[in-house]
Amino acid sequence: MDAGTLLRLRRRAHGLSQRELALRAGTRQATISRIETGHEVPTVHRLNQLLTVLGERLELHTVHLDTERPAADVHADQAKSMTTRLEDGFALASFASQLAGSAHR
Repeated sequence: MDAGTLLRLRRRAHGLSQRELALRAGTRQATISRIETGHEVPTVHRLNQLLTVLGERLELHTVHLDTERPAADVHADQAKSMTTRLEDGFALASFASQLAGSAHR
């Protein structure tokens, strides 16, 4: 699930319009719309701020994969900040979602 879908589902679960969420979060309705439609990918920090306005918090965890990667790739990833790695993950998820969407057309 991408960040926009998550935000839309949680906003709707709380019975708020995009405008109401935007007012509570101190942003514009257009910003919420861009995030929810995937035209803007929020940082992990920003997504968590928006969820906090809804009375929720973002929790992320990792799952071990049974694949082997070259040590150089692992070290390069470990050198990145946690924020950068999470943003990379959200960008990859958004890309995969776009690919899945185009496959259904």
